[in-house]
Amino acid sequence: MAERLEDLNLPVTAITRIAKEVLPANIIVSKEAKTALARAASVFILYVSNQATTIATSRNKKTISAQDVLEALAQVDFECLIEPLQQLLEDFKSTKQQKKDTKKPTPNKNADDADVVDLVDDDLEL
Repeated sequence: MAERLEDLNLPVTAITRIAKEVLPANIIVSKEAKTALARAASVFILYVSNQATTIATSRNKKTISAQDVLEALAQVDFECLIEPLQQLLEDFKSTKQQKKDTKKPTPNKNADDADVVDLVDDDLEL
């Protein structure tokens, strides 16, 4: 656990990047607003993760699952986030599966050595 509450704040640069993506181009975010957004995001994460922990422990689990987080969002009256997060989770799982399916098998070192031996043997026969 963090020693100071300030250690739990998200990096302001990450918050700034997110804010710039969703705000119109002509809007400037002050330094104080960036700090406030970073603190608010940290508090939100702490609040939801605490609720998710309560849900997980009530089921005698030690690991918080995505379902626990979604249920926690419902408990803290953020139902509006559940559907978009479920879609993002499905997209993440699909992308992860596609990467796994397209992953090339690792070459067999012994097979490569056998090919070299065959080439050497072919040269010797000449």
